[in-house]
Amino acid sequence: MKLFQEHSRLAAAIFLSLLFLFSPLRCLAESSVVGFIASGSAVDDDSFNGMTVSGLRKLQRRFDLKIEVRSGGYSYDTFEKQVQDLVAGNAKIIVINSSNNHERILNYISRYPKIHFIMNDARISGYDNISSIAYGQRMGSCLVGALCAWQTKTGKVGFIGGNEHPVIKDFLCGFREGVRLAGKDVEIDVQYIRGGVTEQGFEDPRQANAIALQMYSSGVDIIYSVAGLSGNGVIQAARKTGNYVVGVDSDQDHMAKGTILTSMMKRLDVAVYNEVLSVLEGHFVPGTKEYNLSNGGVGLTEMKYTKQLISEEVLNRLSDLKEQLADGTVKLNCSVK
Repeated sequence: MKLFQEHSRLAAAIFLSLLFLFSPLRCLAESSVVGFIASGSAVDDDSFNGMTVSGLRKLQRRFDLKIEVRSGGYSYDTFEKQVQDLVAGNAKIIVINSSNNHERILNYISRYPKIHFIMNDARISGYDNISSIAYGQRMGSCLVGALCAWQTKTGKVGFIGGNEHPVIKDFLCGFREGVRLAGKDVEIDVQYIRGGVTEQGFEDPRQANAIALQMYSSGVDIIYSVAGLSGNGVIQAARKTGNYVVGVDSDQDHMAKGTILTSMMKRLDVAVYNEVLSVLEGHFVPGTKEYNLSNGGVGLTEMKYTKQLISEEVLNRLSDLKEQLADGTVKLNCSVK
C-alpha cells in the first residue's frame, strides 16, 4: 500500500510537470513572435511609439517573446512591406500604431485569420482577430486646456499639432473644451507642423521650434504640444524663452524640469500590454476597447517639478473636473472628422 501511494505521488508530480511544460500558455508565449509597426520612422520618440515599445518590453521580461519592431507604418508602401515581412517571420501577434492604411489592414486581417492584430487609435469591429484600441485623449486634453487657462498670465495659450489627423483634432477639441470649461476669457492659437496627415509632422523638431518661438513672441505663454518627436523643438523653445509647454503621450516632465508644466499621458504601454497578454493567456476578445480617464488609459502626470507653481485651488478644481469627466457628469462636445 505504501509503495502504491509513493508511485501515485510520483505519477502526479510527473503529470503536473508535464502539464506545465506543455501548457498552451507556456508554448504560445515561448514560441510567439510579436511584431510592432511604429507610426513614422522614429521608434524611440519618448512619446507615442516609445510608450508602445515600453509595454512590449514589459511583456518580453515576463515571457520569452521575440519582439520585432518595424518603422514607417504611416507610409502606404512601407506599411505593406512591413506587414509582409512580419507575416513571413511567423509573427503571431502584430501591433500597429495609428495608420491611414485601413483598407490594407482589413485585407490582412481577412487574409490571416490566425494572426492577432492589435491596432492603436482605431475603431474596427466585425473581425475575430483584431483588437482596436481607442483612447480618451479628448478627456485628458480637456484637463490640459483647463489647467492652461487657469495658469496663463497673458490670456493666450497655444496648440501645436504634428498634422491634421482626426486623432490630433480630437486632442484639440478636448483642449478647447477644457479652456471653455475653465470659465476664463483665453485666446487659443492653433498651428500644425504639417497639413494633411503626413507623418513628417511628427518628426520635424526644427519646424516645431520655429512655430513655438513665433507663438511665444506673440504673447502665448503655454503651448500644448501634440507632435511626437517634433515636440522636442517646442520644449527647446519654451526653455529658451522662459515659458511653459505641456508634453504628450508619455511622462515627458523630466525632459525639461520646471519648463514642462505637465504631460498628457496616453497609456499605450498599458493598453498594448493588456491586449497582447489576453492573446497569450487565451482570453482575447475582439472589437474596440476604449482606454480613458475612467480606467487609467489617459491622465496628467503628478507634476513633480511644477506642482509648486500651481495653487491649491486650481489643483482641487482640476481634480474635480477629472472626476466629473470620468463619471460622465461633464460631457465634451467633440465631433471630429
